[in-house]
Amino acid sequence: MAPVDWQEAWKAGITPWDAGASPPALRGLLDRDFVPAGRVLVPGCGTGYDLATLARPDREVVGIDLSENARAAFLDAHSDLPGIIVYEVTDFFTYESAAGFDFVWDYTFFCALDPDQRAAWSDTMKRLVKPGAVLATLLFPFEDPITGTEGPPWPINTGLVRGFVEDAFEELEAADIEQTHPGREGRERLVLWRRRQQP
Repeated sequence: MAPVDWQEAWKAGITPWDAGASPPALRGLLDRDFVPAGRVLVPGCGTGYDLATLARPDREVVGIDLSENARAAFLDAHSDLPGIIVYEVTDFFTYESAAGFDFVWDYTFFCALDPDQRAAWSDTMKRLVKPGAVLATLLFPFEDPITGTEGPPWPINTGLVRGFVEDAFEELEAADIEQTHPGREGRERLVLWRRRQQP
């Protein structure tokens, strides 16, 4: 399949991946008080529902997307959120942050990448996630074994993602998700990874 022009899709309003709200799995992590204070990153943040959900006075929440239209939609909908909210229209793979991040939330980002970009995703995550910090991946569409061959979204599973992170992250937990957006039932799995301390 030819690569998707995400910017043009946003301009044309063709965004079937936009579910209109944060996923229940993210709210579940917040209910567990699992997401720390500090710096939080949401790559491929789109309209920014997750930025708003994660906003808190003791957090700096950074969203990254390629679409100026998505950023404008976020700013129109959220004029007053607690904490520091930064929405960067930029390329995730070239994004620089000397301070690093205490928590990264990846949902419908890894699965949207062309398979040949996955190694670059891994390298970027290793660069941006602080030692001891957590990368949370809500895997969708989850298939085990993987039978689909077309995307995006590309079918993914825990083993596939593990192959790209296990040299730098340890797996903390993995769980099937019962509450999801309508139409995604049985197709999400939450896997949490902790960045190993560097020698």
